[in-house]
Amino acid sequence: MNRNKANQLIGHQVVIDEAADGQYVAILEEIITQPNTPWRGIVRIIGVLSYPAYVLDPNREHSILYNENQKLETAGKNIKEIQEPMNKSFKESLAFSLKTKWDEVRDMNERYDKTLAAIQHELRKLNSEHLIFEDAYVYYQLVKKGRKLFIYDEQKKESLSLEGCPFEFEVNVKGEWRSSFYVKNFLFETNQKEQVELDHGSTVRLNKAQFDPYRILMNELDEPSLIALERGLKKLGIGHEHSVYCHNSLLIQLLSSFNHKTFSGVNFISYSNDKNQFVVQHHYERTILEDEPDITFDRFEFTSDLGERVLTTYATQFTND
Repeated sequence: MNRNKANQLIGHQVVIDEAADGQYVAILEEIITQPNTPWRGIVRIIGVLSYPAYVLDPNREHSILYNENQKLETAGKNIKEIQEPMNKSFKESLAFSLKTKWDEVRDMNERYDKTLAAIQHELRKLNSEHLIFEDAYVYYQLVKKGRKLFIYDEQKKESLSLEGCPFEFEVNVKGEWRSSFYVKNFLFETNQKEQVELDHGSTVRLNKAQFDPYRILMNELDEPSLIALERGLKKLGIGHEHSVYCHNSLLIQLLSSFNHKTFSGVNFISYSNDKNQFVVQHHYERTILEDEPDITFDRFEFTSDLGERVLTTYATQFTND
């Protein structure tokens, strides 16, 4: 704004533009002009037009630069003509600027979340999802307590029984880490059917990608249940690589109810491809038995955003449902 225009705006509202530190509404009270020198203005702050770009700073008493009715002298280049006069109080304008900033950050987070989900989706298709974790592996020591064998996390001081553990481990065989599953005692079997016997204190590791609720659920399903799920996915033209979200309530129940023998509930799984969205409701019942196979019931209800519906079921015996 040139000084002639500024003269016309004395006594009127203007915008003080402090770039990343926000924009403020003020009354232009006076302009200061000197030969061969850029003009300056004396203004009185009456509102906040745009909240500062930085997040609330706990080390500062105020996160905005100026308070209500604060007078200051500023360079003419920072003074802009206001498009529409403000009719809010200082407090109201501050609240509205915070709400606008909230919406901006929320929209930004949604865009970031969608971008991250898309990247994770592509990594999942490449079987490389573990690369998004800060550290790909968690290392455990084998510890025997009485007749039971546990894996022990030295850093977290936590242990987990190996009996019935659904995870795929990696064991070190002649300096090479190989994928394997726990068999019994200190015995593991690699994917090549090679049996490896370890000792108390031996180290095994787990890929953190296995802690993904979807992967844990897939590992928990009996093979016939997994086949039932995959049959429904195939009918809709999608696969495991299209999964985007999994609410694994069965895992939550198993981890929080160690003494319970029966479990029932619903898991919610979302899938997405380039054209459509899909939701699967997984109704499950589990009865844990000591000396015979567990009783299992799984029903998968598939729904697409086009209204397509598919139902697949597996049960070891009839259920009351």
